[in-house]
Amino acid sequence: MTKKVHSFFFFALLICMKSMGQVVLPQLVFDAEKKGPNTIYYKFHNGIQMIEIDYNNYEKARVDFEDGIRPINSIRPRNYGHNTLILRNEKGELLHQYNLRRVPFKATDFIACDQPMLTLTHLRKITSKHEAKSNYPSYGSYRYYVTENNKAGVIDTLGTPVLDVIYDGIQSYNYNYNITSYGFRDNETEVISSYTMQRNGKWGFKNDNITIEPKFEALLPLKENVLRIKKANQFGLINYKEETLLATIYSDLLYKNDFYLYTKAAIDNQDPYNTFYGIIDAHFKLKTQPIYRNLEDIIENYYPSGKYWACKTDGCGALDKNGNEISKFNYGAMPQNPYNKYYRTTAFSDGNKHYILNLDFEEIGKGYDLIYDWNNLLFTVKKGTKYGLIDLNSKVVLPCEYDAIWEESRNELGTLIKDKKYGVLTNKGIVVIPCTYNDLYFTIDNTIVATSISPNDKSNRDRKVGLLDEKGNLMSSFIYDEIETIDYGFYRVRIKDKYGILNKQGKEITPIKYDEVYHYRNGFCIAKIDFGYGYINSLGKEITHFYYEKPTDFNYDANHKLSAKVILAGTEIVIDENGHTIK
Repeated sequence: MTKKVHSFFFFALLICMKSMGQVVLPQLVFDAEKKGPNTIYYKFHNGIQMIEIDYNNYEKARVDFEDGIRPINSIRPRNYGHNTLILRNEKGELLHQYNLRRVPFKATDFIACDQPMLTLTHLRKITSKHEAKSNYPSYGSYRYYVTENNKAGVIDTLGTPVLDVIYDGIQSYNYNYNITSYGFRDNETEVISSYTMQRNGKWGFKNDNITIEPKFEALLPLKENVLRIKKANQFGLINYKEETLLATIYSDLLYKNDFYLYTKAAIDNQDPYNTFYGIIDAHFKLKTQPIYRNLEDIIENYYPSGKYWACKTDGCGALDKNGNEISKFNYGAMPQNPYNKYYRTTAFSDGNKHYILNLDFEEIGKGYDLIYDWNNLLFTVKKGTKYGLIDLNSKVVLPCEYDAIWEESRNELGTLIKDKKYGVLTNKGIVVIPCTYNDLYFTIDNTIVATSISPNDKSNRDRKVGLLDEKGNLMSSFIYDEIETIDYGFYRVRIKDKYGILNKQGKEITPIKYDEVYHYRNGFCIAKIDFGYGYINSLGKEITHFYYEKPTDFNYDANHKLSAKVILAGTEIVIDENGHTIK
């Protein structure tokens, strides 16, 4: 047969041939110049040429020598249609033809042969530098998932079978025995190191060194030289030589870092988290009875600590990989460790009761009614109705004599309340302002507005506020009815119904004479006297009269000069930063 063939139908027919042998046709030629399937020709290697054909007729560039420096995902779509792979010799004779797919096959993936359809390809990464090379076999060993006659296999770039095309399903695993969807290797890292394969309902295993024929109900690689198998609906462990490591007598076996979890009971609602497990160590010795559930890694310094949090019927606690309990088991949820110095958990039967545990799982603040995080490795504790602070070693930092301790994260300061009076402490528990004020709050620039009421005022109406720094030093007198931050380092103050401005040292830079003072912007603020508006600069100087209407903030124009707009006698004018009219 020497007839040239170009049609899609011919190739679909070849895919659906039932013969398990090779299809041999002399002089099979593809014309890349004619319309039809997009075709990629790889360079001959050891007398064999690989040809990839895209039957969806997508826009896909030829991979030639000129394209060698371009990343492959820039010249072809990532998931690009139903493809086939042709192997031919230097005489043009067809050696083999396969369907291609980008992920491992399951038996349910196959398409009936009466449908003119081909499966997906996987050609996503060619070299360790992600370059597209037409003579690819010179740059490494690439593996393809292929099908033929409704059976799956794996071949390399030379057409050599890695797994014969005889299986009903294939699953691939990387070097950490995690399931992967991509089957490729490059020059630097062997990503795919092993496969499990299904045939006639049974599973086997293969890596580069050994092959275990499909004979198990299930097979899963857990770690190097350890495979989980299933027989008669029970699980066990074998090694690569098929020697028994654990007999197939367990309802479930799970691998957890360097040890195993087992149960002989039925899985509760198919949910391992509600099933009780025991521990088998790395040497396959049974260490505990199946009395634990919800076993999770405890993280320290962002890495697994080798300790685990698990729950029993009467509470949760910590244990090591050998099953030794290293804490009480009367706690609740998985402990949190935000500062890498302690754990935080709750009571098993009462989630509102908190416990702080050190890294040895000893309770901090045992003698107190309540304990919870405060700041800087300090903890708020409660005894009766009063609060105090202790450190990580349960040493008293503040005695339990306060009505409340609040954290203020903005300034790393806290608020104390005692006998209805307010004070301030640092995040190290040092009291910098005793509880002497009737109220206080923190501003955005680390100052404190405190309220004081005259002791002779029985009505509590004669309230005056003053400004304190973060160390409690007085910055202004207690003569104001209101203090409010209007910019970093500027405060609007009010006495009765008139306003003025304080600077960051607490000094009055304007008289208390304005009917309103607004926020600073770009060094100027708008103020109001009677019915007119004007401007005050950052030194407290008035740069305009106060007879404008509808003033705007000062902003920079295209020439980086400040200006503002106002209305004067019904006309809009523009003024500069000196208050002069510029138009």
